[in-house]
Amino acid sequence: MEKIGQNNSFYVEPEKEGAGFMSRYPETTKMTWSVRKFHKEELYVSKKMESNVYEAGDVVMVMVTKVANHTRIYTADNKFLRLYKGDIIVGTLGYRYASDAFHANSIDLSNLHLLTNSGLIGTVTSRHSETIEPTRLKLIGIVSDHKDFEPINLKSALFKPGKKGLTYPPVIFVIGTGMNSGKTTTTARIGHSLVENGLSVSLLKVTGSVAYRDLFEFESTGARYTADFSDYGFPSTYMCPQEELVGLYSRMLEDTLSSKPDVILVEIADGILQRETQLLLKSNLAKSTSVGVILTAPCACSALTLVGKVKELNYSPIAVSGIITNSPLFVEEFATYDSTPVLDTNGNRHQFVDLISRRLEIPVLV
Repeated sequence: MEKIGQNNSFYVEPEKEGAGFMSRYPETTKMTWSVRKFHKEELYVSKKMESNVYEAGDVVMVMVTKVANHTRIYTADNKFLRLYKGDIIVGTLGYRYASDAFHANSIDLSNLHLLTNSGLIGTVTSRHSETIEPTRLKLIGIVSDHKDFEPINLKSALFKPGKKGLTYPPVIFVIGTGMNSGKTTTTARIGHSLVENGLSVSLLKVTGSVAYRDLFEFESTGARYTADFSDYGFPSTYMCPQEELVGLYSRMLEDTLSSKPDVILVEIADGILQRETQLLLKSNLAKSTSVGVILTAPCACSALTLVGKVKELNYSPIAVSGIITNSPLFVEEFATYDSTPVLDTNGNRHQFVDLISRRLEIPVLV
């Protein structure tokens, strides 16, 4: 029996050729929200072998060696638990693009960090100046299936691109200047207002890094269907090729069809200049499904840049919202240079409903 961390034990089974060792999880292991699609009793952990190749989406077991930026994790059973040095957690390898937090574009198995409190694990290469160092982790092993002991990769297990040639309901993208510009709040509030006015609505988040909060915000609106990229095995969409992003988008749209939505609101994470945002918006599928975009920005100058960028991509702005609406002066500055309406989702939801219903050519009582 090999002791790992406080009160945690692995019961080592006989070694299998080329497998190192296999053991069941200790009962005190904390399963993060990123691996919520799997059942604890069905999984094993095997020591890493030098010949193994690890990829984004691989499920791993790690030990917390230093608690820093992330002091809690959100678990697979929807608990928000404090982390302690020596804790054993299970999460997912991947990358993160977060201009206000961490940039992690590599996976160094000897230098792992907790990238989100939902269990995204990778290696931080830079961080925002106001973000403290990441919580540090030590790799214990790769998580494997209990039947064939093959390493589990979430993307391989859960993702299949959507079918081609389908007809989809109209889509409205919610696009921001960057992180924390108000995208998720705007998407949720507008979605709730549309539901209140009798429309069938689907809310999707197609890009980003796995985090429970955004999806829970969508679920609280009463929308008929909600989903995000992590439901399809993506720990994040950072560094994905365009073909994969478009395949994910088409699959998400396809899965909304059974709920027969009048409109689909799709949040795109990070900002208009981010690589994956550009790749998705430049795709034929995104252009052909969109009937307009709602934009979020923190100030007048950034909002003007954002409007210009989406117009360059041949998308039609419906309105500007987000953090900019906190400042009447920013709103006035923007209106001096552009006629796109700036609307606060707190006080002007009926105007959003009116503008969107016109795009959809659906009469709505507002």
